[in-house]
Amino acid sequence: LYKEKNCTLQMGGSDQWGNITTGTELIRRIGGGKGYALTCPLITKADGTKFGKTEGGNVWLDANRTSPYKFYQYWLNTSDEDAEKYIKIFTFLTKETIETLVEEHKEAPHLRTLQKRLAEE
Repeated sequence: LYKEKNCTLQMGGSDQWGNITTGTELIRRIGGGKGYALTCPLITKADGTKFGKTEGGNVWLDANRTSPYKFYQYWLNTSDEDAEKYIKIFTFLTKETIETLVEEHKEAPHLRTLQKRLAEE
């Protein structure tokens, strides 16, 4: 990408830091240029495992890789703790709406209000 498209920035999860810095070093050594690295913390589930990794494989936005049904079910089946975290990260809902949903969920967790709204969004 550096040679053909002049791409100098590599981005990824913090677990990929070594691979990304190796890429910037490659740009310097072979291409004689400057490469930059940007990482962000991984999003994890309550059990500490990586978000989006399931026993059945990854969750994809591409309907050819994860059917809309399975995608919806993934969100619907998240834990209460994860649903509260994910609704803040993966939706465009207002802070007030999220706070209301969290309160409703705490009052009646069996209704899975957070999970249902997260899946809908």
